[in-house]
This record gives sequence, structure tokens and C-alpha cells, in this order.
Amino acid sequence: MNIRQFFGLKSRAQPAFTGSTPRAEGPSTIVDGSPNALRRQLVQVLVRDVMRRHGIPADWLECQMLLVSSRSRGEGMYVRLVIRHWDPRLLTYAVAFQKSLMLDITRFEPRASQWLYGISWQLEVGDTCPYPELPDRSAWADTPGKAAAISERKHSLERMFADHDANLLMGDGENAAHAAGPYAKTQPQTLAMH
Repeated sequence: MNIRQFFGLKSRAQPAFTGSTPRAEGPSTIVDGSPNALRRQLVQVLVRDVMRRHGIPADWLECQMLLVSSRSRGEGMYVRLVIRHWDPRLLTYAVAFQKSLMLDITRFEPRASQWLYGISWQLEVGDTCPYPELPDRSAWADTPGKAAAISERKHSLERMFADHDANLLMGDGENAAHAAGPYAKTQPQTLAMH
């Protein structure tokens, strides 16, 4: 399915994008009915669809399309995703969101690489971000090697405790007596009926 079919428009004999020749549209405007207007509409629909599919509230992201002209590549567009609501999950999953969006775009418009130059992100979250200042430089000092060593020690301790617990649960003589400590094993008591 191509972009014109997606929006229910009749197919033209000539392709929607013919190369690097600039169109009548300037770099700051998108004329209704033009190939760029259809591309903008497609991308905006697909952004909303990815958000809906993954449960991201509709007012958290805004999609903007920017026209650019390059000597080497000709006329093209950038997608700018503006984050309007602070939530660390948006930043954590931004790469996955972008990947999902690009897959959807290329599924509907296989020639997107000819006109879509890239995706950028912009933060416009106002006072909702709880981190208005950069932390001390020591916050950036955690290296992946240090984190891996801590993780390995944690796993070693977890294995040691798991082995110890397993030995206690097996109930072999010495371990069972050690687990019970100074207390005698409990037994059910019979109830006397009066």
C-alpha cells in the first residue's frame, strides 16, 4: 500500500517524489494536496497510531514536520517529536518508539528514505520535569564495568543465600537441628472435649 492509497486518493501516473528538483513550496510551507502534505498527514497519523498502540497519552507528544532542502539530497523532511509531558518512560523508550515509527512509515511508504531525512526529539515539558539542574559530576562517574562488578557480586550473594536456604530446607540431620535452634520441633496437640 502506498501513501496515496492509505488516504484514499487516486493513483497518479507520476511518482509522488521525483528526485532532487525543488518544488514550488518553500522550505517553510507545505501546500495542501502536495506530496509533502500527504507525507505530513501520513506521519502524523502513524505517530498517533504508535502512541495509541502502546498506551501513550495523546497529549504527551506532538509531531511536527519540517521541510528542508539540501544540495546533495534535494528537498526532504524531518520529523520532530516534541515531548510535552515529563515522564522518564518516554526518554527510556524513545529509541524503541522511533524504531516502531520508522517501521510503520516504511511499510506505508517504501521510498521514505528518499524524502525522510531523520527524526529529532525536543523537550518542551515546562515545570513538570523534576530535574531542573544537572547533578554533580560524580553522577556520571559510574562506568559500565563498575555496574557489572556490582551486579556480579549481587548475583554471587543471591546464589550463596539460595544454597544456604536449600540446605536448610532439605532437613538433613545437622542442618535441620541447626535450623531449629534451641526450640523443639512443634507437634499438633489433641483437643480435649468436655
